[in-house]
Amino acid sequence: MNMDSYRKPAKEQSSPAELVRLDSVSMDEDDEILPDFEAEVDGRRVWVTAVLERTAVIEPAPGEPKVLVNRRRLLVDPAHLRVRHLASKEAARRGREAARQLRLQEHSSAA
Repeated sequence: MNMDSYRKPAKEQSSPAELVRLDSVSMDEDDEILPDFEAEVDGRRVWVTAVLERTAVIEPAPGEPKVLVNRRRLLVDPAHLRVRHLASKEAARRGREAARQLRLQEHSSAA
């Protein structure tokens, strides 16, 4: 099992066919939903290729153009979602700052 991803257990015992709105799926603040799962929008089965903050990118059918849809419109089975725990925003900021400092040092030593 990959340490970065796992299946998020449903909060309640639900039947496999029970669908909920994607925006109502509860997660920790530092978790993100991984793409590539089935969903339903307006009664039609679609494939989710990306999950953003308030929207998701869906492929209505193979070969059709991808469409941006609000997460409230997507119905999903929470048992089929995969989530990944993200590094904290502060740790990411420190990493970017350290990389910037390193680039500055390399640039000044090369001059």
